[in-house]
Amino acid sequence: MNVARSETSASPHPRGGAGAVLPLAHLIAPTLLVLACVLLQRAVRSGYFPPFGLVSPQTAAQLVATLTSLAVLWLLLRVADVLLWDRLLPRYAGVRLPRLLRQVVAVVVSVLAVAVVLSHVWELSVGPVLATTGAIGIVAGLALRNVLADFFSGIALNMEHPFRLDDFVLFHIRGKREPVAGFVREINWRSTTVLTPEDNLISVPNSLVAMSTVENLSFPSPVSELELDVVLDWHLDPAVLEPVLTAAMVDAWVRGATSGDKPPKFRICKLDGAGVTYRIVYLIDPRKKPKGPARHTLLSCLQQHLRFAGLRPVHAETAGSPVEAAPQRPRDHQRPEDRLLAIEHVPLLSVLTVPELERLAAASRVCRVAESTAVVTSGEAGSTMFIVAAGVLEVLMPDTEGAAAHRIATLAPGQFFGEMSLLTGALRTATVKALSACVLYEVPHAVMAELLQARPDLADQLSGVVAEHLRRDNQAAQLADNTPQARAASLPEAIAQRIRRFLSR
Repeated sequence: MNVARSETSASPHPRGGAGAVLPLAHLIAPTLLVLACVLLQRAVRSGYFPPFGLVSPQTAAQLVATLTSLAVLWLLLRVADVLLWDRLLPRYAGVRLPRLLRQVVAVVVSVLAVAVVLSHVWELSVGPVLATTGAIGIVAGLALRNVLADFFSGIALNMEHPFRLDDFVLFHIRGKREPVAGFVREINWRSTTVLTPEDNLISVPNSLVAMSTVENLSFPSPVSELELDVVLDWHLDPAVLEPVLTAAMVDAWVRGATSGDKPPKFRICKLDGAGVTYRIVYLIDPRKKPKGPARHTLLSCLQQHLRFAGLRPVHAETAGSPVEAAPQRPRDHQRPEDRLLAIEHVPLLSVLTVPELERLAAASRVCRVAESTAVVTSGEAGSTMFIVAAGVLEVLMPDTEGAAAHRIATLAPGQFFGEMSLLTGALRTATVKALSACVLYEVPHAVMAELLQARPDLADQLSGVVAEHLRRDNQAAQLADNTPQARAASLPEAIAQRIRRFLSR
């Protein structure tokens, strides 16, 4: 059982400012009531407030004393909420206290206060009252056994502390295939409320929580270490395979699938007839991304990078079968046929025919970029487009106020950048920097100009794809043209005009 608990939960009320006024406002009403009861009690004792013949002066004094005692009790409970529960205990204990504990203490204090009032003010014997209450409690307990089971289970959970508020937990309930997972938001009389990663609130009865296996992913550290094994072909050269795995791990890390200040690590952990087993060790923080979505993102990145590299995992059951008899051949970027496999997946080029794609693949130039190298820089001139064949890059957008550029997107195999410079000759709008060793296909301006001259309607088809791509990236404002015709036209038409003007030069 992996347990981890966050001990730094914030107090529900701020310490200063406007937020500090609201808790103090809760004390105004009980304070005014206490003052009114004290004045009323003095008036009754002095004879200035006769009971008008309804009750005797002694009974009136007892009623006013009872009302004063209840008002003082209300004020004390409010002071405990504002000072003890919301400020002092969270500050020194470091955690927010469940509502159930507050309510239990309030009920116990209220029962004791009522017993004191009955004994000292009304001069009643508390023993018979408690005996009668006990008999009634037995009957009520038989009728409300499920409610009481939830209540006392909630008390046990607060005493044992298997989890606290804001912890990320898994409730493995007997008979349920999938556990209840989420952040603990509240522990009340009957149930524990959990906020799931899908932003749904689930209320689990305390008795059911007490009988389930609790897996606390926030104790002793919120970060957990997980492992993932991938079996790859025995014949693959590690010098070819390891850059692909490195890029996949960097891609998953920048997408938030793993935690920590570095991408996940991988190493060979097994050699057998099935192949070479690589073990990926990665960290997750369920407060940022739950285990299931984190694993999904990691596997998606791994699958995308392996697929564009021409590789696939193998399995022990298929070892030696005809499917696995021939060694896998990694993609050779110098071969036009292999470049075509990546280029045909680019959405921008989906309007091209197969012969046009083959011509584009043959004319593309292979660029190998080292890690931390800027491929293009914001503001510079350019007339080519790049297609990512291997590796991962980040897109940095400069701040309008001159601050450091910030990442707005990442690029993985099959994605592209620089299409506006290729088609319209526009300046580079962002800086693209390699986060790992990358292989890029550079599409030259000349071959696109030849394709447009051979098929003039291509400009209209390309402009629609480019316009949709720019709408997704929220960069349509950078396409404004200074001519009245372009301002009056729609975005695809304006882009088509710019494509024709630039490629016809």
